[in-house]
Amino acid sequence: MKDNMTFEEAMNRMEEIVEKLERGEQPLELSLKLFEEGIKLYRYCTSKLEEVEGRISVIMRDNENNIAKMDLDLEGS
Repeated sequence: MKDNMTFEEAMNRMEEIVEKLERGEQPLELSLKLFEEGIKLYRYCTSKLEEVEGRISVIMRDNENNIAKMDLDLEGS
């Protein structure tokens, strides 16, 4: 895993790894290495998501330091 990898690059690489492992065509040793890389990528992505969640939480705080909750319309209706 590259040190300066973006979240999107990590997700794409993780998808590649999952596809390779699901096909089951890799030798055991290579499958293990891919699995280990996938775990590192998963941890990296999880930490990035937690970091973003923390930043959003700070942005969403109101004057009384409460997090303002709102429903998001993700479907645009």
